[in-house]
Amino acid sequence: MHQLNQALQAGYAAFQRGDLVTARRQLSGFEHPKAVHLLALVEKAAGNQETAASLFARAVSDDPNDPEIANNQAVLAMQMGQLEMAERAFRRALAIKANFKQAGTGLGRLLIDAKRWADAAAVYGPLLASAPQDPVVRYGYACVQLETGAVESAEATFDALINSGDDAAAIMFMRARARLELGRTEEAIVDLRKSFADGPTDVCLRVYAGVLWMTRDQDGFSQLLAAAAKEADLVITTADLYRQSGQPEKAVEVLAAARQAFSLPADAWTVEATAWIDLNDAAAAEKAAQACLAEESNNRIVQGSLITALLMQGKADEALEYTLPMRKAEPNDQHWIACEATALRLLGSESYDKLVDMDRFVRAYALPVPEGFADIESFNRAFLEVLDRWHLYKTHPLEQSLREGSQTPRDLTTIDDPVIRAYVSALDQPIRQYMEDIGNGDDHPMTARNTGNYKLTGSWSVKLQGGGWHVNHVHPEGWISSSYYVVVPEETKTADNKAGWIKFGEPPFATTPPTPAQKWICPEAGLLVLFPSYMWHGTVPIHDDSIRVTAPFDAVPV
Repeated sequence: MHQLNQALQAGYAAFQRGDLVTARRQLSGFEHPKAVHLLALVEKAAGNQETAASLFARAVSDDPNDPEIANNQAVLAMQMGQLEMAERAFRRALAIKANFKQAGTGLGRLLIDAKRWADAAAVYGPLLASAPQDPVVRYGYACVQLETGAVESAEATFDALINSGDDAAAIMFMRARARLELGRTEEAIVDLRKSFADGPTDVCLRVYAGVLWMTRDQDGFSQLLAAAAKEADLVITTADLYRQSGQPEKAVEVLAAARQAFSLPADAWTVEATAWIDLNDAAAAEKAAQACLAEESNNRIVQGSLITALLMQGKADEALEYTLPMRKAEPNDQHWIACEATALRLLGSESYDKLVDMDRFVRAYALPVPEGFADIESFNRAFLEVLDRWHLYKTHPLEQSLREGSQTPRDLTTIDDPVIRAYVSALDQPIRQYMEDIGNGDDHPMTARNTGNYKLTGSWSVKLQGGGWHVNHVHPEGWISSSYYVVVPEETKTADNKAGWIKFGEPPFATTPPTPAQKWICPEAGLLVLFPSYMWHGTVPIHDDSIRVTAPFDAVPV
């Protein structure tokens, strides 16, 4: 035992000063779990992840009741992308030692990254109760609050942390996000500017550039991207932002210049492939996508670009070969269903008609008059007044489908307003009627998920102005998607060019042969249109000076 203690002390001292060779020599040969655990930390620090993982497993086997071993095993598993193992190890550490801060915050971060907000809240709640002033715990819990709609509480916590002297870039960024959702745009821009200056990240760059774009600060937007294009860690995001802002040729140019200066990861090809699609050069898009897959064969994003490039060239059989494995791996991802449908349509397959079946799955309902209103006209007037307060920006978000319009920055269901609450309540009857109308059945991806119950996963408002329209798109994480019409332009009611009408079935790229829209619905105030989230949908541009205001949402089964 004396020899073991000496080895542990010497090994730990060497580890602390970064002398990994000496630490490894001191600890090798000892089978005690503390020595094996410390040796695992040494190998982890040396970058030998597989060796470290094996050592952690040995240490856990020899001493399953040590929370430190379990926690450190979880941290390594998380770094290696073994998220299920990481979660099990974090939970084992917490079972051994309740309110173990390091394990709790580690598990909380894992759950936040996985967007499992309810599970994350269940972890942070007890931690906050035991350490109410701990800044790490408070920050994590506030992140969960922000994502679950408790924006005011989240902003107050971020504000308190910053006022206490902790103005780390991450906290400043999260306060900016909260302030954006609260409509305090100018304050948010100040936070974003400081956060990006102190700790420039891809995520901050996207949000900062997006706000400058939506407020039409073109000089600020251009200057930010020009500077970011010179940074190796930011150039891919910069190119994507150029593409999203309608400059795909600039995206290709930025990536080509970057490759002359530094080595870019495979993700660069994903942006380039999408830029070539925007430029309607399917062959170049296919070449870029294949270059990405040669480096990173499981890149799911570029799989979508490759499938698109093949469909554009009329290579439907090849597209289907890439699509079907993705459908099997991610059966509820609506984008893959849309890709399959387009390939089947190009092939002239009868399976397309069954999969899409617009008469069955695209349905319009009159919204029941919300409680507290005499008729739908008085409700829409009140609803428009509320929504106008949340249409804060001068133009569309970069990553969304609308053009020449604005979108509310906050999920409507998280806003404490009686008119919005009345709207959400009124949606229940037509959603349930829709589920009953489409029916059940395991032979279709829409009906197979029909449990008879649902939850809204997002609700927002879009205001289209003169010349505005929606690019054809799908909602990858949805099940039922929608459009509720609050106000429609006069020309929508009278013009024979379908201005402002919603259309279905046309992808956002030109295919060979063409695949035009197959169904149109004329909007009218008070109408709710429900349809599968996998169905391509967009709008015909409006031309007059009136506005078109909608309040869409997505719903998923529960």
